Amino acid sequence: MDFDFIWDDEKYQRVVADHAVRFYEVVSAFDDPNGYETNDPAGHSDRWLWVGQTVQGRILAVVYTEEELPLYRLITAFDAEGRWLDAYHQRQRI
Repeated sequence: MDFDFIWDDEKYQRVVADHAVRFYEVVSAFDDPNGYETNDPAGHSDRWLWVGQTVQGRILAVVYTEEELPLYRLITAFDAEGRWLDAYHQRQRI
């Protein structure tokens, strides 16, 4: 993918501590051809959720905003579960 990614250092440290997800792994989820984008579950109109598989095989949910493209600001990332994981697996069957 031809995008650049940034992450606030403080938020990044929290995500690493809480979810054991590293920057390079999050970015690799955006390369998943079976990944998908949907609206932010918290209802923020300027945020998006991407669900994709990383090079390590984890399926992550990544919340981000679009800055001045091609720049994405990462907000958080965590293992996908529930409806996001189900939707990801449904896409695998299509």
